[in-house]
Amino acid sequence: MLLVDSNEERSAPELVTLLKQSVQVVSTALNNAHMSDYFFSNYEGKTFQFSRKQAGELLGNIDEAERQLADYYEQAIVNCQIVEGIISPIRFKGIEVESHGNNRVSVREIGSTIYGYRIHPNGQLSGHSFNGVTASMYYAWRHRLFMAGIPTYETLNYAETARLLITIYKNEQKPPEEHTTLQRVIIPRLQLREAEPFMKALIFIGHAYKLDIGEKKASALAEKFVNIADLAMASVEDICCEGIGKQTASKILVALRGQI
Repeated sequence: MLLVDSNEERSAPELVTLLKQSVQVVSTALNNAHMSDYFFSNYEGKTFQFSRKQAGELLGNIDEAERQLADYYEQAIVNCQIVEGIISPIRFKGIEVESHGNNRVSVREIGSTIYGYRIHPNGQLSGHSFNGVTASMYYAWRHRLFMAGIPTYETLNYAETARLLITIYKNEQKPPEEHTTLQRVIIPRLQLREAEPFMKALIFIGHAYKLDIGEKKASALAEKFVNIADLAMASVEDICCEGIGKQTASKILVALRGQI
């Protein structure tokens, strides 16, 4: 199940529609809960969240983008940023560009301009120029985010953003043994079960669906199941445990897979 912030459904309905064609999507107020725009758990219960920004939106206020990333950081094990559009120090010929000053960045380099281009559904480009932030500043900022454990994915438009999210979501639902990238290079490590992120996911799902799952019930479920996928494949009888009866167990299954 992929959780999507309700603001994204209003501002990017086409993107959310594409997501719904491939994965189960639930719209909820993620940002109000200090979580990023897109959130899900993988096969092992590890949590992922993605912040989405338009190129021009990001360049217009990098400080605000960083503040949001810092605010959401503790809510998932893996944090990522998606930048939609093209960011370039080069002005493309024949493309309409709207000029902006930028008085909301912490550090400035004088004498350079950077451009953020948006690719519209019909293939046309429009751009914004910013003279208060430079390419070197942007590259350095992205590098420091990467060093802090926040990689940046670049997509051309909302359709590619949807494709990226769907691909990563489905890839993360596979068991570890099905992943073969760098298999002969990466040294195998002992994978310990992390109950706390799983419990957080259970509590959040309980809040989203009004299932009355608090810390005690979440802890009981975390003792019986490894992750969300494991729980979703269980029966009503399997889910029944301390404080969780058949009615609540049925509601949990309906929330996770749409039916019992």
